[in-house]
Amino acid sequence: MASLAALEPVAQLSPYVTRILGQNPGKFTLQGTNSYLVHHPLSSSLLLVDTTGPSSASHLAAPALEQYTSHLLAALANHPAQPARISDVVLTHWHADHVRAVGGVLEALAGAWKGEGAASSPPRVWKFPCAAPSGGGGGDAWAPEEGKDAEIEQGLVAALRGGWVEPRGAGGAGALRPLAAGQRFLVGPSQGEAGGEAGAGVELEVVHTPGHTSDSICLVLRSSASSSASSSSSPPLALFTADTVLGHGSSIFSSLSAYMSSLSSLSALLPPPPPLPPPPPGSGAGAAAKVPLYPGHGPVCDDAADKVREYRGHREEREAQVVEALRAREAREAVTAGHLVTHIYPPSLPPSLHPAATHSLLLHLAKLLDDGRVERVPRTRLGQGGGTARGREDEDEEEEEGAGGVPAGWDDGWRWVGDEGAAAAEGDSAGRL
Repeated sequence: MASLAALEPVAQLSPYVTRILGQNPGKFTLQGTNSYLVHHPLSSSLLLVDTTGPSSASHLAAPALEQYTSHLLAALANHPAQPARISDVVLTHWHADHVRAVGGVLEALAGAWKGEGAASSPPRVWKFPCAAPSGGGGGDAWAPEEGKDAEIEQGLVAALRGGWVEPRGAGGAGALRPLAAGQRFLVGPSQGEAGGEAGAGVELEVVHTPGHTSDSICLVLRSSASSSASSSSSPPLALFTADTVLGHGSSIFSSLSAYMSSLSSLSALLPPPPPLPPPPPGSGAGAAAKVPLYPGHGPVCDDAADKVREYRGHREEREAQVVEALRAREAREAVTAGHLVTHIYPPSLPPSLHPAATHSLLLHLAKLLDDGRVERVPRTRLGQGGGTARGREDEDEEEEEGAGGVPAGWDDGWRWVGDEGAAAAEGDSAGRL
Protein backbone atom coordinates (compact mmCIF):
# COMPACT_ATOMS: atom_id res chain seq x y z
CA MET A 1 0.00 0.00 0.00
CA ALA A 2 2.56 2.52 -1.22
CA SER A 3 0.15 5.48 -1.15
CA LEU A 4 -0.64 5.04 2.55
CA ALA A 5 1.50 6.13 5.47
CA ALA A 6 3.24 3.22 7.14
CA LEU A 7 1.94 2.14 10.54
CA GLU A 8 4.11 0.55 13.20
CA PRO A 9 3.34 -3.12 13.90
CA VAL A 10 2.95 -2.26 17.60
CA ALA A 11 2.21 1.25 18.89
CA GLN A 12 1.22 2.38 22.37
CA LEU A 13 -1.33 5.11 21.68
CA SER A 14 -2.09 6.10 25.27
CA PRO A 15 -1.53 4.79 28.80
CA TYR A 16 -4.57 2.58 28.18
CA VAL A 17 -4.41 1.54 24.51
CA THR A 18 -1.87 -0.30 22.34
CA ARG A 19 -2.50 -0.98 18.64
CA ILE A 20 -1.40 -4.30 17.12
CA LEU A 21 -1.41 -4.19 13.31
CA GLY A 22 -2.99 -7.24 11.65
CA GLN A 23 -0.21 -7.90 9.09
CA ASN A 24 -2.88 -8.17 6.37
CA PRO A 25 -2.60 -5.10 4.10
CA GLY A 26 -4.92 -4.98 1.13
CA LYS A 27 -7.47 -3.07 -0.93
CA PHE A 28 -10.08 -3.06 1.84
CA THR A 29 -7.86 -3.45 4.90
CA LEU A 30 -5.54 -0.52 4.00
CA GLN A 31 -2.34 -0.95 6.06
CA GLY A 32 -3.99 -3.89 7.80
CA THR A 33 -6.64 -4.54 10.42
CA ASN A 34 -6.12 -2.58 13.62
CA SER A 35 -6.60 -4.66 16.75
CA TYR A 36 -6.23 -3.01 20.12
CA LEU A 37 -5.11 -4.03 23.58
CA VAL A 38 -6.95 -2.07 26.26
CA HIS A 39 -5.04 -2.07 29.53
CA HIS A 40 -4.27 -0.32 32.80
CA PRO A 41 -0.70 -0.01 34.12
CA LEU A 42 -1.70 -1.39 37.54
CA SER A 43 -3.66 -4.39 36.27
CA SER A 44 -2.43 -7.64 34.74
CA SER A 45 -5.82 -8.22 33.07
CA LEU A 46 -6.14 -6.82 29.51
CA LEU A 47 -8.84 -6.78 26.84
CA LEU A 48 -8.30 -7.38 23.11
CA VAL A 49 -10.50 -5.61 20.55
CA ASP A 50 -10.55 -7.64 17.29
CA THR A 51 -7.88 -9.95 15.90
CA THR A 52 -6.88 -10.25 12.25
CA GLY A 53 -7.75 -12.29 9.19
CA PRO A 54 -7.46 -12.41 5.41
CA SER A 55 -7.73 -9.19 3.42
CA SER A 56 -9.65 -11.03 0.68
CA ALA A 57 -11.49 -14.31 0.21
CA SER A 58 -8.24 -16.26 0.62
CA HIS A 59 -6.85 -17.55 3.91
CA LEU A 60 -4.52 -15.49 6.07
CA ALA A 61 -0.99 -16.64 5.32
CA ALA A 62 0.66 -18.55 8.17
CA PRO A 63 3.65 -16.16 8.36
CA ALA A 64 1.27 -13.21 8.75
CA LEU A 65 -0.53 -14.90 11.65
CA GLU A 66 2.80 -15.77 13.25
CA GLN A 67 3.94 -12.15 12.94
CA TYR A 68 0.71 -10.88 14.43
CA THR A 69 0.72 -13.25 17.41
CA SER A 70 4.42 -12.55 17.98
CA HIS A 71 3.72 -8.81 18.22
CA LEU A 72 0.73 -9.45 20.48
CA LEU A 73 2.73 -11.64 22.86
CA ALA A 74 5.56 -9.09 22.92
CA ALA A 75 3.11 -6.35 23.90
CA LEU A 76 1.81 -8.54 26.73
CA ALA A 77 5.35 -9.28 27.90
CA ASN A 78 6.14 -5.56 28.01
CA HIS A 79 3.06 -4.68 30.08
CA PRO A 80 4.12 -3.29 33.49
CA ALA A 81 1.79 -5.53 35.54
CA GLN A 82 2.73 -9.19 35.24
CA PRO A 83 1.80 -11.89 34.51
CA ALA A 84 -0.26 -10.09 31.85
CA ARG A 85 -3.31 -11.97 30.60
CA ILE A 86 -6.10 -11.26 28.10
CA SER A 87 -9.38 -11.78 29.93
CA ASP A 88 -11.74 -10.89 27.07
CA VAL A 89 -11.69 -10.69 23.27
CA VAL A 90 -14.32 -8.33 21.84
CA LEU A 91 -15.10 -8.71 18.12
CA THR A 92 -16.55 -5.58 16.52
CA HIS A 93 -18.34 -7.32 13.62
CA TRP A 94 -18.33 -10.52 11.60
CA HIS A 95 -16.01 -9.62 8.70
CA ALA A 96 -13.19 -12.11 8.22
CA ASP A 97 -10.35 -9.60 8.47
CA HIS A 98 -11.37 -8.96 12.09
CA VAL A 99 -12.38 -12.42 13.32
CA ARG A 100 -10.88 -15.22 11.22
CA ALA A 101 -7.69 -15.46 13.31
CA VAL A 102 -9.38 -15.61 16.70
CA GLY A 103 -8.84 -19.37 17.03
CA GLY A 104 -5.16 -19.06 16.15
CA VAL A 105 -4.74 -16.18 18.58
CA LEU A 106 -6.31 -18.19 21.41
CA GLU A 107 -4.01 -21.11 20.62
CA ALA A 108 -0.93 -18.86 20.65
CA LEU A 109 -1.96 -17.32 23.97
CA ALA A 110 -2.54 -20.74 25.52
CA GLY A 111 0.86 -21.93 24.30
CA ALA A 112 2.64 -18.90 25.71
CA TRP A 113 0.95 -19.19 29.09
CA LYS A 114 1.34 -22.96 29.41
CA GLY A 115 3.60 -23.99 32.24
CA GLU A 116 3.88 -20.53 33.78
CA GLY A 117 1.90 -21.66 36.77
CA ALA A 118 -0.41 -18.66 36.86
CA ALA A 119 -3.93 -19.64 37.85
CA SER A 120 -6.21 -17.82 35.42
CA SER A 121 -9.21 -18.61 33.27
CA PRO A 122 -8.87 -18.63 29.48
CA PRO A 123 -10.23 -15.61 27.59
CA ARG A 124 -13.91 -15.05 26.92
CA VAL A 125 -14.94 -14.16 23.34
CA TRP A 126 -17.75 -11.66 22.71
CA LYS A 127 -19.64 -10.38 19.64
CA PHE A 128 -22.93 -8.60 19.00
CA PRO A 129 -25.34 -11.04 17.26
CA CYS A 130 -26.06 -10.55 13.57
CA ALA A 131 -29.62 -9.45 12.79
CA ALA A 132 -32.11 -11.71 11.09
CA PRO A 133 -32.39 -10.85 7.36
CA SER A 134 -35.85 -9.36 7.84
CA GLY A 135 -35.07 -7.33 10.95
CA GLY A 136 -32.84 -4.66 12.40
CA GLY A 137 -33.99 -1.87 10.08
CA GLY A 138 -31.83 -3.09 7.22
CA GLY A 139 -34.36 -5.34 5.48
CA ASP A 140 -32.66 -7.46 2.82
CA ALA A 141 -29.39 -5.60 3.47
CA TRP A 142 -28.63 -8.12 6.20
CA ALA A 143 -29.37 -11.22 4.12
CA PRO A 144 -25.67 -12.02 3.37
CA GLU A 145 -25.00 -12.20 7.12
CA GLU A 146 -27.15 -15.26 7.74
CA GLY A 147 -25.06 -17.97 9.37
CA LYS A 148 -22.02 -15.76 10.04
CA ASP A 149 -22.23 -16.14 13.82
CA ALA A 150 -22.36 -19.91 13.37
CA GLU A 151 -19.23 -19.74 11.20
CA ILE A 152 -17.35 -17.86 13.91
CA GLU A 153 -18.57 -20.36 16.50
CA GLN A 154 -17.34 -23.19 14.30
CA GLY A 155 -13.92 -21.54 14.22
CA LEU A 156 -13.80 -21.77 18.01
CA VAL A 157 -14.42 -25.53 18.23
CA ALA A 158 -10.71 -26.40 18.46
CA ALA A 159 -10.22 -23.68 21.09
CA LEU A 160 -13.05 -25.17 23.16
CA ARG A 161 -11.59 -28.66 22.92
CA GLY A 162 -8.14 -27.40 23.84
CA GLY A 163 -9.37 -25.34 26.78
CA TRP A 164 -8.03 -22.15 25.17
CA VAL A 165 -11.33 -20.26 25.50
CA GLU A 166 -13.85 -20.07 28.32
CA PRO A 167 -17.09 -21.91 27.43
CA ARG A 168 -20.25 -19.84 27.16
CA GLY A 169 -22.20 -21.96 29.62
CA ALA A 170 -21.79 -24.77 32.10
CA GLY A 171 -22.39 -27.37 29.39
CA GLY A 172 -19.57 -26.06 27.22
CA ALA A 173 -21.77 -26.11 24.11
CA GLY A 174 -20.27 -22.97 22.63
CA ALA A 175 -17.80 -20.16 23.17
CA LEU A 176 -19.16 -17.05 21.43
CA ARG A 177 -20.89 -14.80 23.96
CA PRO A 178 -23.53 -12.24 22.89
CA LEU A 179 -22.73 -8.58 23.46
CA ALA A 180 -25.49 -6.15 24.42
CA ALA A 181 -25.76 -2.41 23.82
CA GLY A 182 -24.61 -0.56 26.91
CA GLN A 183 -22.56 -3.50 28.20
CA ARG A 184 -19.39 -2.41 30.00
CA PHE A 185 -15.99 -3.97 30.53
CA LEU A 186 -13.90 -2.74 33.44
CA VAL A 187 -10.15 -2.70 32.86
CA GLY A 188 -8.18 -1.83 35.97
CA PRO A 189 -6.74 -3.11 39.22
CA SER A 190 -8.91 -5.47 41.23
CA GLN A 191 -9.26 -5.36 44.98
CA GLY A 192 -6.33 -7.75 45.31
CA GLU A 193 -3.98 -5.64 43.19
CA ALA A 194 -2.10 -2.47 44.09
CA GLY A 195 -4.23 0.60 43.48
CA GLY A 196 -7.39 -1.47 43.47
CA GLU A 197 -9.61 1.16 45.04
CA ALA A 198 -13.00 1.93 43.47
CA GLY A 199 -12.89 4.01 40.31
CA ALA A 200 -9.19 3.44 39.65
CA GLY A 201 -9.52 1.90 36.20
CA VAL A 202 -11.05 2.53 32.81
CA GLU A 203 -14.05 0.95 31.16
CA LEU A 204 -15.29 0.20 27.67
CA GLU A 205 -18.95 0.68 26.84
CA VAL A 206 -20.56 -1.10 23.88
CA VAL A 207 -22.47 1.10 21.40
CA HIS A 208 -24.45 -0.79 18.76
CA THR A 209 -23.83 0.99 15.43
CA PRO A 210 -25.42 -1.01 12.58
CA GLY A 211 -24.88 0.08 9.00
CA HIS A 212 -21.53 -1.29 7.90
CA THR A 213 -22.98 -4.60 9.09
CA SER A 214 -25.96 -5.37 11.31
CA ASP A 215 -23.71 -6.42 14.19
CA SER A 216 -21.24 -3.52 14.04
CA ILE A 217 -20.32 -1.97 17.36
CA CYS A 218 -18.21 0.92 18.53
CA LEU A 219 -16.62 1.13 21.96
CA VAL A 220 -16.35 4.20 24.19
CA LEU A 221 -13.39 4.32 26.57
CA ARG A 222 -13.97 6.25 29.79
CA SER A 223 -12.48 6.56 33.23
CA SER A 224 -14.44 4.29 35.51
CA ALA A 225 -16.35 6.16 38.20
CA SER A 226 -17.07 5.06 41.73
CA SER A 227 -20.72 4.78 40.74
CA SER A 228 -21.62 2.75 37.68
CA ALA A 229 -24.65 4.98 37.21
CA SER A 230 -22.47 8.06 36.76
CA SER A 231 -19.71 6.57 34.62
CA SER A 232 -21.68 6.87 31.37
CA SER A 233 -21.67 10.66 31.82
CA SER A 234 -17.88 10.78 32.13
CA PRO A 235 -16.22 12.41 29.10
CA PRO A 236 -14.81 9.86 26.65
CA LEU A 237 -11.10 9.17 26.65
CA ALA A 238 -11.30 7.57 23.20
CA LEU A 239 -13.72 6.11 20.67
CA PHE A 240 -13.07 2.79 18.91
CA THR A 241 -15.05 2.80 15.65
CA ALA A 242 -13.95 -0.43 13.90
CA ASP A 243 -15.17 -0.15 10.28
CA THR A 244 -17.98 2.33 10.96
CA VAL A 245 -15.45 5.17 10.63
CA LEU A 246 -12.02 4.59 9.10
CA GLY A 247 -8.77 6.46 9.54
CA HIS A 248 -8.43 6.93 5.77
CA GLY A 249 -11.06 7.30 3.05
CA SER A 250 -14.71 6.40 3.50
CA SER A 251 -16.33 3.27 4.86
CA ILE A 252 -18.70 0.94 3.06
CA PHE A 253 -22.08 -0.02 4.47
CA SER A 254 -24.96 -2.40 3.91
CA SER A 255 -27.79 -0.11 5.03
CA LEU A 256 -27.42 3.64 4.62
CA SER A 257 -30.46 4.39 6.76
CA ALA A 258 -29.02 2.41 9.66
CA TYR A 259 -25.56 3.82 9.04
CA MET A 260 -26.68 7.46 9.18
CA SER A 261 -28.60 6.77 12.38
CA SER A 262 -25.47 5.22 13.89
CA LEU A 263 -23.33 8.22 12.95
CA SER A 264 -25.88 10.45 14.68
CA SER A 265 -25.66 8.27 17.79
CA LEU A 266 -21.88 8.61 17.81
CA SER A 267 -22.10 12.39 17.42
CA ALA A 268 -24.32 12.54 20.49
CA LEU A 269 -21.58 10.86 22.55
CA LEU A 270 -18.88 13.33 21.53
CA PRO A 271 -18.16 17.01 22.24
CA PRO A 272 -20.24 19.45 20.16
CA PRO A 273 -18.58 21.56 17.46
CA PRO A 274 -16.94 24.79 18.65
CA PRO A 275 -19.18 27.87 18.66
CA LEU A 276 -19.12 30.30 15.76
CA PRO A 277 -17.78 32.89 16.12
CA PRO A 278 -15.28 31.58 18.69
CA PRO A 279 -15.52 33.08 22.19
CA PRO A 280 -13.19 36.03 22.86
CA PRO A 281 -9.91 35.36 24.66
CA GLY A 282 -10.20 35.46 28.41
CA SER A 283 -13.92 34.68 28.40
CA GLY A 284 -13.35 31.36 30.15
CA ALA A 285 -15.24 29.47 27.45
CA GLY A 286 -12.57 27.02 26.34
CA ALA A 287 -12.97 24.45 23.58
CA ALA A 288 -13.94 20.92 24.58
CA ALA A 289 -11.08 18.45 24.69
CA LYS A 290 -10.67 16.42 21.51
CA VAL A 291 -11.41 12.71 21.72
CA PRO A 292 -9.11 10.44 19.69
CA LEU A 293 -10.72 8.01 17.27
CA TYR A 294 -9.22 4.53 16.94
CA PRO A 295 -10.45 3.02 13.64
CA GLY A 296 -10.53 -0.57 12.40
CA HIS A 297 -8.22 0.41 9.53
CA GLY A 298 -5.90 3.34 8.99
CA PRO A 299 -4.23 5.83 11.32
CA VAL A 300 -5.61 7.37 14.50
CA CYS A 301 -7.80 10.46 14.03
CA ASP A 302 -7.14 13.05 16.72
CA ASP A 303 -10.69 14.48 16.73
CA ALA A 304 -13.45 11.87 16.71
CA ALA A 305 -16.26 14.42 16.69
CA ASP A 306 -14.87 16.18 13.63
CA LYS A 307 -14.30 12.89 11.79
CA VAL A 308 -17.84 11.66 12.44
CA ARG A 309 -19.24 15.01 11.26
CA GLU A 310 -17.10 14.67 8.12
CA TYR A 311 -18.55 11.21 7.43
CA ARG A 312 -22.12 12.43 7.93
CA GLY A 313 -21.52 15.45 5.72
CA HIS A 314 -20.06 13.31 2.93
CA ARG A 315 -23.10 11.02 2.85
CA GLU A 316 -25.54 13.94 3.01
CA GLU A 317 -23.69 15.61 0.13
CA ARG A 318 -23.80 12.41 -1.94
CA GLU A 319 -27.53 12.03 -1.30
CA ALA A 320 -28.09 15.61 -2.45
CA GLN A 321 -26.18 14.82 -5.66
CA VAL A 322 -28.37 11.77 -6.32
CA VAL A 323 -31.52 13.80 -5.74
CA GLU A 324 -30.32 16.57 -8.05
CA ALA A 325 -29.43 14.09 -10.81
CA LEU A 326 -32.83 12.39 -10.62
CA ARG A 327 -34.73 15.68 -10.53
CA ALA A 328 -32.88 16.79 -13.68
CA ARG A 329 -34.28 13.90 -15.74
CA GLU A 330 -36.92 15.02 -18.21
CA ALA A 331 -40.46 13.86 -17.42
CA ARG A 332 -39.09 12.07 -14.36
CA GLU A 333 -37.45 9.50 -16.59
CA ALA A 334 -36.08 6.39 -14.83
CA VAL A 335 -32.32 5.90 -14.84
CA THR A 336 -30.04 3.10 -13.64
CA ALA A 337 -27.54 3.50 -10.83
CA GLY A 338 -24.73 2.78 -13.28
CA HIS A 339 -25.86 5.67 -15.46
CA LEU A 340 -25.97 7.95 -12.41
CA VAL A 341 -22.31 7.16 -11.73
CA THR A 342 -21.29 8.90 -14.97
CA HIS A 343 -23.24 12.02 -13.93
CA ILE A 344 -22.18 12.23 -10.28
CA TYR A 345 -18.60 10.98 -10.16
CA PRO A 346 -15.73 12.74 -11.95
CA PRO A 347 -14.58 11.44 -15.37
CA SER A 348 -11.25 10.55 -13.76
CA LEU A 349 -12.89 7.71 -11.78
CA PRO A 350 -11.06 4.53 -12.88
CA PRO A 351 -13.30 1.94 -14.61
CA SER A 352 -12.24 -0.59 -11.98
CA LEU A 353 -14.02 1.50 -9.33
CA HIS A 354 -17.30 1.89 -11.25
CA PRO A 355 -18.88 -1.22 -9.68
CA ALA A 356 -18.08 0.05 -6.17
CA ALA A 357 -19.47 3.50 -7.03
CA THR A 358 -22.61 1.91 -8.48
CA HIS A 359 -23.11 -0.13 -5.33
CA SER A 360 -22.68 2.98 -3.18
CA LEU A 361 -25.33 4.86 -5.18
CA LEU A 362 -27.67 1.86 -4.93
CA LEU A 363 -27.52 2.14 -1.15
CA HIS A 364 -28.39 5.84 -1.37
CA LEU A 365 -31.26 4.99 -3.71
CA ALA A 366 -32.48 2.31 -1.29
CA LYS A 367 -32.59 4.91 1.49
CA LEU A 368 -34.50 7.34 -0.75
CA LEU A 369 -36.88 4.49 -1.60
CA ASP A 370 -37.47 3.88 2.12
CA ASP A 371 -38.09 7.62 2.48
CA GLY A 372 -40.68 7.48 -0.31
CA ARG A 373 -38.78 9.94 -2.50
CA VAL A 374 -37.92 7.61 -5.41
CA GLU A 375 -39.59 4.77 -7.26
CA ARG A 376 -37.79 1.64 -8.39
CA VAL A 377 -38.65 0.60 -11.95
CA PRO A 378 -37.91 -3.06 -12.80
CA ARG A 379 -35.54 -3.58 -15.71
CA THR A 380 -38.29 -5.14 -17.83
CA ARG A 381 -40.26 -1.87 -17.67
CA LEU A 382 -37.42 0.45 -18.61
CA GLY A 383 -38.22 2.38 -21.76
CA GLN A 384 -35.96 4.01 -24.29
CA GLY A 385 -33.58 6.52 -22.73
CA GLY A 386 -34.05 5.07 -19.28
CA GLY A 387 -30.36 4.73 -18.69
CA THR A 388 -27.74 2.23 -19.64
CA ALA A 389 -28.09 -1.02 -17.72
CA ARG A 390 -24.89 -2.36 -16.26
CA GLY A 391 -23.67 -5.57 -17.84
CA ARG A 392 -23.29 -8.86 -16.04
CA GLU A 393 -19.56 -8.66 -16.51
CA ASP A 394 -19.52 -6.71 -13.24
CA GLU A 395 -20.96 -9.59 -11.19
CA ASP A 396 -17.57 -10.71 -9.96
CA GLU A 397 -16.52 -7.23 -8.82
CA GLU A 398 -17.11 -7.38 -5.08
CA GLU A 399 -16.57 -4.14 -3.23
CA GLU A 400 -17.42 -5.48 0.21
CA GLU A 401 -16.41 -8.48 2.24
CA GLY A 402 -19.14 -11.05 2.15
CA ALA A 403 -20.93 -9.50 -0.83
CA GLY A 404 -22.10 -12.01 -3.39
CA GLY A 405 -23.73 -11.67 -6.80
CA VAL A 406 -25.28 -8.51 -8.18
CA PRO A 407 -26.90 -6.20 -5.58
CA ALA A 408 -30.65 -5.73 -5.80
CA GLY A 409 -31.65 -2.98 -8.21
CA TRP A 410 -28.38 -3.04 -10.17
CA ASP A 411 -30.10 -3.18 -13.57
CA ASP A 412 -33.35 -1.49 -12.53
CA GLY A 413 -34.34 2.11 -13.16
CA TRP A 414 -34.90 4.73 -10.48
CA ARG A 415 -37.33 7.62 -10.84
CA TRP A 416 -37.77 10.72 -8.69
CA VAL A 417 -41.25 11.01 -7.18
CA GLY A 418 -40.51 13.93 -4.89
CA ASP A 419 -41.70 15.03 -1.53
CA GLU A 420 -45.25 13.88 -2.30
CA GLY A 421 -44.03 10.31 -2.14
CA ALA A 422 -42.16 11.02 1.08
CA ALA A 423 -45.32 12.39 2.67
CA ALA A 424 -47.25 9.31 1.59
CA ALA A 425 -44.56 7.02 2.97
CA GLU A 426 -44.62 8.90 6.28
CA GLY A 427 -48.39 8.53 6.43
CA ASP A 428 -48.17 4.80 5.76
CA SER A 429 -45.55 4.46 8.49
CA ALA A 430 -47.71 6.35 10.98
CA GLY A 431 -50.65 4.12 10.13
CA ARG A 432 -48.61 1.05 11.03
CA LEU A 433 -47.74 2.29 14.53
